[in-house]
Amino acid sequence: MRSLLPGHALPRGRLADALLVDVDGAPAPPRVHLSLRRRRRETSLGHFRLDEAGKRAAEAAIRKRPRRVVLRPDRSVVLERNVVLPLAAESDLAQVLRHEMDRLTPFTADQVFWSASLEHRDPAAGRLEICLTLIPKTLLRPAIALLDAVGLTISAIEAVNPSGLPRLIDLRAPSRRYRASLAIAWGLVGMLAVVAVVTPMITLSLASNAVEARIASLEPQIAEVEALRRRVAGGSAGGTVIAAERARIGDALQVLATTTELVPDDTVLSDLSLHQGKLSISGRSTAAPRLIPALASDPTIGNPSFAAPVTRTPDGKADTFVIRAELRR
Repeated sequence: MRSLLPGHALPRGRLADALLVDVDGAPAPPRVHLSLRRRRRETSLGHFRLDEAGKRAAEAAIRKRPRRVVLRPDRSVVLERNVVLPLAAESDLAQVLRHEMDRLTPFTADQVFWSASLEHRDPAAGRLEICLTLIPKTLLRPAIALLDAVGLTISAIEAVNPSGLPRLIDLRAPSRRYRASLAIAWGLVGMLAVVAVVTPMITLSLASNAVEARIASLEPQIAEVEALRRRVAGGSAGGTVIAAERARIGDALQVLATTTELVPDDTVLSDLSLHQGKLSISGRSTAAPRLIPALASDPTIGNPSFAAPVTRTPDGKADTFVIRAELRR
């Protein structure tokens, strides 16, 4: 729930001491930059390729195991969308979003790193406006593999969305201190329950009346929660309308997910556009001709072809390409 707080409410969350892992946007070959942040100052440890030699060099550069490891991906891999939910979903918002992820995005919850920030709460209209931030795990897999090889586990992801706003995705389980505080809180609740039992009968009667009034006031919200659960389980008519519209003009997030899965690991996309079912992608690849049959193998992509001559990069290690295709409905 920490991630559901507005960013300005967590000014120190992005400035804690940590090992920072910056993932370059479109390098050839791919690499990461490691640095240490202490007392809000960053010290560079160097750039490292995502291969065996790079893993050994990175392990040598990290002399002391950090308590916190933060991954900072390129902003081009950060996806966001606004979501409107009933106000009743606020009590279990994370669980609702986890179940609804494959309806709101082309991914399931276990295919992405994600967080949600509360943008606006409108009690009068009975709704919440949420900003959903997500990063496909496949795009960060090489960097995570390097960290795993040197025995490090990601604590959080510090990202910047395409608009330049900071986003924090906390991946840590609740700390021992948090669990201890929770146990103390439950202990205090138990003590209050004991006090309530020995309270004079007149006080107990007044408290009972207050509880019953509170339950009665919550009945409309309980009804909304039940309706939300039914929509999560069985879908809703609105989903059919949205699906039809996506089929007509195409879904940019779905196209991005499909294209990411189809192209080889040695290919980096620098631009993707979708307009009225027309797809255009450009980027770099060590062997661009392989992309045409790879894209053509998917039934949703038709007539892929190069829109411009394929050229070699100045270092001669990759091809630059522009491909256009049509989305099949």
